[in-house]
Amino acid sequence: MVISGSFAVKICTKIYKRGDVMFKLLFKNMKAKNWVSVIAIFLLTICEVYFMMQIVTYISLLTKAVQDSRQNGVAEIWWYGLYMVICAILMAAVEVIIRFVASATASSTVTGIRQKMYERVNKFAIADFASFSTESLITRTTNDMQNVHLAWLTFLKTAFLAPVVMVWSVILLLQYANASLTIVTAVWLVILVVTVIILLMMLTPKFAKVQKLTDALNVASRENLTGVRVVRAFNAEEYQEGKFEKVNAAFTKVQIFAGRTLSVFTPLVMMVMSGLSLSILWASAYVLNGMDMEAASQAFSATNAFVMLASQIIMSFVLMVTLIVIWPRAAVSAKRIDEVITHEVSVLDTENPVEFKEKGTIEFKNVGFAYPGTDKEAISDISFKVKQGETIAFIGATGSGKTTIINMIPRMADCTRGEVLVDGVNVKDVLQSDLRDRIGYAPQRGFLFKGIIKDNIAFKNPDMTLQDIRWAAEIADADGFVMKKRNGYDSEVAQGGSNFSGGQKQRLCIARAVAAKPEILIFDDSFSALDYKTDKTVRGRIAEELPDTTRVIIAQRVGTIMDADQIVVLDHGKMVGIGKHYDLVRNCPVYQEIALSQLSKEELGL
Repeated sequence: MVISGSFAVKICTKIYKRGDVMFKLLFKNMKAKNWVSVIAIFLLTICEVYFMMQIVTYISLLTKAVQDSRQNGVAEIWWYGLYMVICAILMAAVEVIIRFVASATASSTVTGIRQKMYERVNKFAIADFASFSTESLITRTTNDMQNVHLAWLTFLKTAFLAPVVMVWSVILLLQYANASLTIVTAVWLVILVVTVIILLMMLTPKFAKVQKLTDALNVASRENLTGVRVVRAFNAEEYQEGKFEKVNAAFTKVQIFAGRTLSVFTPLVMMVMSGLSLSILWASAYVLNGMDMEAASQAFSATNAFVMLASQIIMSFVLMVTLIVIWPRAAVSAKRIDEVITHEVSVLDTENPVEFKEKGTIEFKNVGFAYPGTDKEAISDISFKVKQGETIAFIGATGSGKTTIINMIPRMADCTRGEVLVDGVNVKDVLQSDLRDRIGYAPQRGFLFKGIIKDNIAFKNPDMTLQDIRWAAEIADADGFVMKKRNGYDSEVAQGGSNFSGGQKQRLCIARAVAAKPEILIFDDSFSALDYKTDKTVRGRIAEELPDTTRVIIAQRVGTIMDADQIVVLDHGKMVGIGKHYDLVRNCPVYQEIALSQLSKEELGL
């Protein structure tokens, strides 16, 4: 008993702590209108309970009027019946208003939380995403948010109603107090309370597990859908199905356990309600035995009122238990949401931003970078300078640090040592928005947003004219295949650009970067999906149309970077060479090895 009691205390303590997180999350995001709505719900609840208790009073009076109808007639019965109908209508009207206001308040509050979470994730740097998987963030934005919404809505509808009904019923119950009836009511309440505590002890640990398993289900589903071509190419359907089945079975097992445990609750409540009514009537029969007719008549009227009030107390408790049952799971969800909202973003804006001094320049001074949780640097001692209008290229084996370096230019990540300067100032001393306004970016993996082609190219500036959009598309050699489509630049783009080939997506991404006419253009291996002819054509048009734009290129193909003003050769995160192609192919063994693996000595001029 001591062990189970101690465990119950621990469970209740956990529920309280998680509930505290839940309330903090909600209260921090409630607006003034939401607080007004909560006060209105409380006042309306008092009105609803008033009409409810009036009905109980009129039932007691109606019972007495029926008993006295032979002497006093039926007029009183009709009047009491009319009053009860009026009270019932008013109570129903108030209940409808409460539910309407509660729904609006809960939706408004959770909408604010969801918006804040979305804005926080948008500020995440690359290092921050290491703390949360994409699947987990999706679950927190959808499933966890739904749990919080449901719990908050239930709270607004029941948290005021249950205690007010209970207190009011107890006060009225004192008018009909009887030792036997009070003891009977208390016994059944104790049975209900003990059973609910046992249910909570069994369910609370499972709710946290459910949310983690939901993350795992999302991971398995997303992985299979995004990698469907690879799965089919390797005939790995059975392997993937096995992985999903394992997670699905674990999730189902927990859900079945929770469902079976909760299935006890409704029959239990019905048993308590029926048992209470029968016990009160049995105790009343015992009390009424031996009374004269007049005294028995009054006692019977009081007994009916006692039964109704006792039932109201039980129902109030049931309402509170309903909230208590869903609250732990919602509290787990609230904690997961709060972790995202309160996460310390690794890349922050300075409080005292400075003005840019130059235009189109980039400089790295002894830059080093280490990923969170490790002291070993992924790149180290990187130094170079690029002037306006020049082209700098990076080449090296996979994992040599090329993408890490260019991510520090628009502050997708911050260097852990040294300085990164853009336009003559340290990138940490300017606002991220101002810095990124000067940069155009074409990612390694072409990504398009659901919508139309025109909007994807004009992503930086939605007010861009069609002439400017076509200008950018022509530079990226995309205008031809776009105009062949039935709706041209108004043609639909599926999510992720899945209705375009790899080369088409890449060219549209290059057009999007070029359309902004930035000071600096970054191409993260963006030409890899293009054939050699298209690659050369696009680079030539960019150089011709944007001669003052500084170009930063990551490439695996030597042919893409041969004309660059500077080529930085990387190996295991270190610079092993910097210069022009002519010099590197003769003096840098790493570059020479890469070049000879792609081109002959004659083509390289050796």
